[in-house]
Amino acid sequence: MTASRVLSLRAVNRALLARQLLLDRPRLPASGRARTAHVVQTIEHLVGLQAQAPFPPYYGLHSRLDGFRPGDLAALITDRSVVRIALMRGTIHLVSARDCLPLRRQLQPVLERGMRGTFGRQLAGVDPGALAAAGRELVESAPMTFSQLGEALAGRWPDHPPAALAQGVRALVPLVQVPPRAVWGRSGQSLHTSAEHWLGQPARAASGPPARPARTQTAGCGA
Repeated sequence: MTASRVLSLRAVNRALLARQLLLDRPRLPASGRARTAHVVQTIEHLVGLQAQAPFPPYYGLHSRLDGFRPGDLAALITDRSVVRIALMRGTIHLVSARDCLPLRRQLQPVLERGMRGTFGRQLAGVDPGALAAAGRELVESAPMTFSQLGEALAGRWPDHPPAALAQGVRALVPLVQVPPRAVWGRSGQSLHTSAEHWLGQPARAASGPPARPARTQTAGCGA
C-alpha cells in the first residue's frame, strides 16, 4: 500500500494560488473573439469575482491575465456577456451570462433562508410569491434602485418597511445591476432589473436543474 503524501503548508498555498490563477499570468490574445472568450472563460473558471464594489473585478482580472485592459471587461458588462448579481454570501459577484441563472438557482435556498433571518419579522404577513411577482413587474418595466423599488412596493404593503420589501425582492428574484454601474471610466446608480429580462431569457429558466454542473472552485472571492 502506497503511503499517503502529506502536503506541506507551502505546497497547499501554492496549489490554492494555482487554482486561483495567481501563479502565472497567461497572455491574452491581441484582439478579437479569442480575447473576449478568454476573459469570459477566466471568470467562469473562478466561478465569479467578488463585485460588491464596482471595480475590484478589474483588478482581479488584471492580476491574472497579462495584457488585460479595463475596456475588456467594460465591453462585456455593456454587451451583457457578464452580469453583477447577488450570489455567494448574498453579496454581489460578477459572473458570465451563461453561469448567472444556474448559479443563482443553486444558491436560492440559502438566499431565501438568509432573508427570513434578517427581514422575516418585518415581512410577516407578506406572501413571498406576490412580493416576487410585484417586484419583478416593477423592475422589468424600468430598472430601479432599491429605494425606488421599496417605495413603489409600499403602496401595496403600506404596513411594512420599504427597505425590507425591496430586500425581499432581492432575495426572491435574481436581480442584476445594469450599466453604466461598474463600467470603467463611468459612474451610475445601482439600478436593478431581473436577470431573465436583462439576458432575454424566460422567467421559467430560473427553475429546474442547472444547465451544467456547478464547479467546486471557490474563487468567487477572487479580488
